[in-house]
Amino acid sequence: EDLFPAFQSYVKTHLDLVKSTTPATSAQDIQHVFDRQREYDTYSADRDPAAGLFAAMFGKQWAEDFIYDFLFSLSERSEEGLDFSPPGPPKPRGGNPGARGGPPPSHGGAPAKTEASKKTMPVA
Repeated sequence: EDLFPAFQSYVKTHLDLVKSTTPATSAQDIQHVFDRQREYDTYSADRDPAAGLFAAMFGKQWAEDFIYDFLFSLSERSEEGLDFSPPGPPKPRGGNPGARGGPPPSHGGAPAKTEASKKTMPVA
């Protein structure tokens, strides 16, 4: 009960922000947002702390399919596959063991691995 007023305030502020935001209308702006969402999905899929749990319970292939194709459906699969080791700093793409973790890529994202991952946002 003590947190409900704070929650209501948060929801109201969020809705006000959404209502006051001007939608992107240019194809370039829409594609940029779509590309950034794909980068976020790829970053998050590579670092999902539940990957090991899913693999232990359902198998590695199921875990990869679930994470890449459902939870983060715009993500691009890495050639190395997911890291099923216990949670901790993730391994970077490319297998460089000396560098771990870090922020998501700022532009461009991970290289496309399949034709399906080269999707572009359909623009009406």
